[in-house]
Amino acid sequence: MRRMLSLLVVLLAGAFAQTLNIGLDVDPGTMDPRLARDTSAFRMQELIFNGLIRLDPKLKPVPDLAASWRYINPTLLEVKLRPNVVFHDGKPFTSEDVVFTYTTVLDTRFNSPNRALYTPITKVEAPDALTVRFTLSEPFAPLLAYLNMGIVSKDAATRLGADFGTQPVGTGPFRLARWQKGSLIELAANDRYWRGKPKFERLLIRPIPDNNVRLLALESGDLQLIHSPVPPQEVDRLSKSPQIQVTKTNALGITYLGLNTRDPILSDRRVRQALAYLTNKDTISKQIFFGMDTPGRSFLLPGSDYYSAKGVDYDLDTARADQLLTAAGWVAPRAGAVRQRGGQPLTIEIVTNIDPNRQQVLEYLQGEWRKAGIDVKIRVYDFAAMLNDLLAGRFQITLVGLLNLTDPDRAAYRMFKTNGSNNYGKYSSSVVDTLLEDARLTNNLSLRRSLYGQIAQTVTEDVPVIFLLYQGYVVMHDRRLKGFVVHPAASWYSLESASF
Repeated sequence: MRRMLSLLVVLLAGAFAQTLNIGLDVDPGTMDPRLARDTSAFRMQELIFNGLIRLDPKLKPVPDLAASWRYINPTLLEVKLRPNVVFHDGKPFTSEDVVFTYTTVLDTRFNSPNRALYTPITKVEAPDALTVRFTLSEPFAPLLAYLNMGIVSKDAATRLGADFGTQPVGTGPFRLARWQKGSLIELAANDRYWRGKPKFERLLIRPIPDNNVRLLALESGDLQLIHSPVPPQEVDRLSKSPQIQVTKTNALGITYLGLNTRDPILSDRRVRQALAYLTNKDTISKQIFFGMDTPGRSFLLPGSDYYSAKGVDYDLDTARADQLLTAAGWVAPRAGAVRQRGGQPLTIEIVTNIDPNRQQVLEYLQGEWRKAGIDVKIRVYDFAAMLNDLLAGRFQITLVGLLNLTDPDRAAYRMFKTNGSNNYGKYSSSVVDTLLEDARLTNNLSLRRSLYGQIAQTVTEDVPVIFLLYQGYVVMHDRRLKGFVVHPAASWYSLESASF
């Protein structure tokens, strides 16, 4: 009997070791990497697909589906592909799949939110089954870093059409086995994976919007891996846990207030500047995020080659904010009252997705801005619904974040270019547009640093966004998990070889 029980324990332990339970803050909007817009979709891309390259922890492009590459000239990149790779459905991966992936992304009718990252590409060709050539309209400095987008199966994507987003077919270490939207994503190990079958048979990924609930699930053992956003006030306590490994590092991300520059109130730059002067980033960093996230200045990240502490910023200055609001015609009829202009009260709504810490930020701003005579409404709701409102311009101010900022172009071109895919507030500046295009043309670090410095200066003066925080990145996992590499871009690539 004892022997049978021992055998059962071994079998159960083995079965447990084959499954990893992971918590995410939001459900992905799609599994199609060409349409990925949220960070959860990018994480799924890293597990289900492979790109031509991947970025290592130092953000250096390394081979993935690409075996090698070379620039034939400054506007012609040739990529040699890895042979003997198959998709999840057993069909061979070839250059035609690469051509299809990038051609559809560049097609305006496909409406890819990431199209702006690839617009210098004028032609994608397949001279043979294992060669792809990218022809550019002009030299494009970030191109290699952007070739990490997952390559889709031409056959499956053509056959499935819009359903490909829920029935993805890639070459990655895991395949989608089940997706119960809002509650569970089950990924199964790809037996034919060209790097070798993953050690985990299954990944069970559970979208849990509440940071505290995700943390409790980790502590109870229901989850074995979570990462930012996490309750910052709990990080130090969990760092002492004998069961949980906690790793803290800087993220490639920012948290910001996006202002709708088409809004009748916020179209006045003086009002936007006043709000920036009323926003105490230090207090938000210390009291709400316990120093895990640090006060932000721009889209240029600390520790990067492009960061500078110089230039315009907005320290807390209530007197200057009062001057700007008064100059814009917003005057309080009496002390302590809400400001008015032409009988209209100064009312502003700030929205964000379900996240306890972000909700705290909104409540804090509501109280602080109210002291300056601004009636602030706040709304916290589902991320997908909020994103729809942002894309349609149905908002005044939103509190959001942007991750995976592996190159300054990745943030700035989408956020500040006229009609950029993340330019929710419809900001438009001919000066910034020109600088953004110029910065794409050169690999000269000194020149790029200067150009992005000018962009940061102009954007900060115009205030289409208020940069709140440089994000910290925290990973918490069961100490038995081995081989998971904490990546500054929050990448999950290493799960292909991780194990208990």
